[in-house]
Amino acid sequence: MAAEDDATELNRSQALKAAIHFTVGRTCEEIGAELGLSFTKQVIATLSEITSRQLQTYALDLEAFAKHARRSTISCDDVKLLVRRNSQLADHMKEMADNLEEAGGKKERKKRGKKPKASVAAESSKEHEAE
Repeated sequence: MAAEDDATELNRSQALKAAIHFTVGRTCEEIGAELGLSFTKQVIATLSEITSRQLQTYALDLEAFAKHARRSTISCDDVKLLVRRNSQLADHMKEMADNLEEAGGKKERKKRGKKPKASVAAESSKEHEAE
C-alpha cells in the first residue's frame, strides 16, 4: 500500500515538473520570437528546475504562514505576505484580492437577497422624504 502511494506521488511530481518544463519552454519560445533570441535545451531545463524549486519553497512558506496564524487553509493574506518584497507583484496581488472580495461580496448579497448598504440607506431616505 505504501509503495502504491509512493508511486502515485512520484507520478504526480513528474507530471507537475513536466507541465512546468513545457510552460517554461513555451515562454522561452515566445520571448525568443519577440527578441530574436533562441534558448538551448539546457537553459530551458535549468529554468524549469529553478522554477520548480522556487514553487516548492513558496508552497512551504504559504503553509508556514497559515500554520502560524493557526489556520489550516491558505488565504489571500498569506499570498500577499509571500510576495511582499516584490512591490509590483504585491500591488497586482492586492488588486486581484480586492476584486475577488468585491465579487464574493456581491454573490453573497445575491444569495441572501440583501441589498448593498448604500441602497438600503437610499431607500430609507426616500421613504422619509415621501412622509
